[in-house]
Amino acid sequence: MRTSNALPLLVFVLSASPAGPVFDVAAIKPAAAGTRESMTVEPGGHLVANGLPLKFLISTAYRTPAFEILGADGWLSDDRWFIEAKAADLINVPVWAPPYLPEAVAVRLRALLEDRFELKWHREKRQVQAYTLAVSKNGSTLAPPDPAPRGPMAAGPGRIEAYAVTMDQFVLYLNRIMDLPVIDMTGLSEKYRFTLQFAPESARPLASPASSDGAAASSDPTIFDAIKGDLGLELKRAKEPVDVLIIDSARRPAGN
Repeated sequence: MRTSNALPLLVFVLSASPAGPVFDVAAIKPAAAGTRESMTVEPGGHLVANGLPLKFLISTAYRTPAFEILGADGWLSDDRWFIEAKAADLINVPVWAPPYLPEAVAVRLRALLEDRFELKWHREKRQVQAYTLAVSKNGSTLAPPDPAPRGPMAAGPGRIEAYAVTMDQFVLYLNRIMDLPVIDMTGLSEKYRFTLQFAPESARPLASPASSDGAAASSDPTIFDAIKGDLGLELKRAKEPVDVLIIDSARRPAGN
């Protein structure tokens, strides 16, 4: 197992539990400063997460968007972790793409977080101001994925080039740029290809129409009009009941 000599490594051997499957062995330590965020799942049930905060790990393990996780401020969002874990019985790992882990791995990560971070949580319904993304009445105009994609998508201010993107991935990106949470209500489960060009300032309508450096607003259509005109989808503001995950308590893993 790969380790770093620079930081203390906490290694735990885990045994099977009646609550469900777990990793056989796991190593946890603070990530080195400046570490690039990454998560990989390798053959043989080998999970490596590096430079990731606990809030992100909770999101991907519990299949819950970050905006639906409450009580994860402070060190849960700020501290970065390195986790390496392996499950010997998990020989074949399903093909997966962010934002969420395949369930066979996620169930083990949930057990690890609840054990080593002493994570305690509960769910409840809350009304939130949000945007809903749905298929327009005339149907979507999304194209099949690129047969040889360079990656799911590439994005920059006011432009998205999607090669083989799922709605989960698209909504994950929208949640990074919009002023309110975006909830996927499309019911679309395939991968798609599209290009979206929009005025970047329209993604945050509560902000000033001019950029922070004084540049004029873009002449491109708003993100709302672009999504409707180019994708056959509709992004609308609404107040929606959301099943949020509330963090009751958590602790940093203790040393040996």
